Amino acid sequence: MNLALWSLFFQVLEEGSFSRVADQRGIDRTQVSRMIATLEEEIGHELLVRQGPRIQPTQIALEARQQIEPLIEEMHDALAIVTASTEGESGSIRFGAMPGFMQNQIVPLLVEFQQIYPHITFDVTTDDDPQAFMRGQSDLMLYYGPVHNLNLVEHWVTRAIFIPCASPKYLKMMGTPKTPADLAQHNGILYTGRVRPHSDIVEKAGNQMHYKWKSMIRFNNILSAKAAALAGSGIVLDMPMHHCYNEIVRGELVPVLNGWHVPNLDNYIASTVEAAKLKRVQIFIDWYIRRRREIEGQFRRTLQEDYNLLI
Repeated sequence: MNLALWSLFFQVLEEGSFSRVADQRGIDRTQVSRMIATLEEEIGHELLVRQGPRIQPTQIALEARQQIEPLIEEMHDALAIVTASTEGESGSIRFGAMPGFMQNQIVPLLVEFQQIYPHITFDVTTDDDPQAFMRGQSDLMLYYGPVHNLNLVEHWVTRAIFIPCASPKYLKMMGTPKTPADLAQHNGILYTGRVRPHSDIVEKAGNQMHYKWKSMIRFNNILSAKAAALAGSGIVLDMPMHHCYNEIVRGELVPVLNGWHVPNLDNYIASTVEAAKLKRVQIFIDWYIRRRREIEGQFRRTLQEDYNLLI
């Protein structure tokens, strides 16, 4: 009956690691393990099977997730509505983020949030250089991190997943690469913006390899890089999952390289030290973290279960 334990358990399933969840929650790994063991004891069923360093859910765990996770989401939504109606929070938040992410991912969430908290408003700034909104012009900001800036209060959100992909049109014409060495016969689409560093390696199961392209086209805007991939220009190695999920589901982009990918990063939300004292800012941070984890968790499960994607 303890939904907090179930929430912890679902986070372990999502991350596939006790240690990673312990780091994210700021607790000891053994404490996470004990809490899961308590949950197993309470329901009288094993939930996880250990296979070397990996953990796999039992059938009971999968069925529990399907039934219980929506209840947790409903509880959070109900509490948000109650909080909004009783506290009457109001005021403005200055918000900074990358243009592509803001346009496609954050704007719909701002609309959703304001339906619950109509008296909290936003002044939004977009820039492809995170440093532009880390100098005090924004109260709240999104970026790849951590950056360990003493002027910021940082919160880990999710693991940023990058998926190598190309259009069916391109793959039909040029063939599908299965290993990093195959990329030497293909056209590369490179993202060169300042949001994150470019990687010249790909990795899989702890192994890393360098790669090279037959030819390249570079973009400093991720949405332009995606448009080039959709048009059949080549392969993009570092397309963020949230930017290509819908296109993969619709069959407009196809994952390649059999699980090889550029090193994943971490998504962060942060506020300035001063803004962290504002209740409206903390309300949004808590709400945003929960919603992004719900959304990206569903993306990952669908791609893993329905498309056998190794992420």
